[in-house]
Amino acid sequence: MKPIHLALDLISLSLATLGAVAEAEPMKELAVYKDGLGTWTCDAREVGSGKAFKARVDFSVEFDGNTYVERYAEIASPDHQNPWKGIFIMSFDPQTQRWVRNGVDNSGVRNAASSSGWSDNTWVWENDAVNIVINQHGANARTFAIDLKDTTGIKRVVEAICKRK
Repeated sequence: MKPIHLALDLISLSLATLGAVAEAEPMKELAVYKDGLGTWTCDAREVGSGKAFKARVDFSVEFDGNTYVERYAEIASPDHQNPWKGIFIMSFDPQTQRWVRNGVDNSGVRNAASSSGWSDNTWVWENDAVNIVINQHGANARTFAIDLKDTTGIKRVVEAICKRK
């Protein structure tokens, strides 16, 4: 066997072994997100107008425990005629030591954010345009807020109270 083929075979075997270990044993960092799995219903309101709307969030785990999936959907109503929906995949990036979240919404717009994870009872997803602030209030209750970033600073635009079904 030529040395180059032997080296490639060893690399392939090493990668396959690492992949099998990763599939069998999800990263320990991912365990902190498991407490949020399930279906959450939210009563939300726009901070400026005070208009209320309802939303549903479903969290599941995929890919042998290495990826979380979030499906977010606002419910249409006479006061909320253009509900926003999105689907996101989340995992932990060991290189940056940050959580990563990528998704797309119902208009096809890409949405990406990252987080350092839980700090006490608060989790913040950050990107260039918004922060999504989640606060844990017991095993089955959370609040979330959307803070819009612009040239004048950060402005809260949505607040919600969520309960797990």
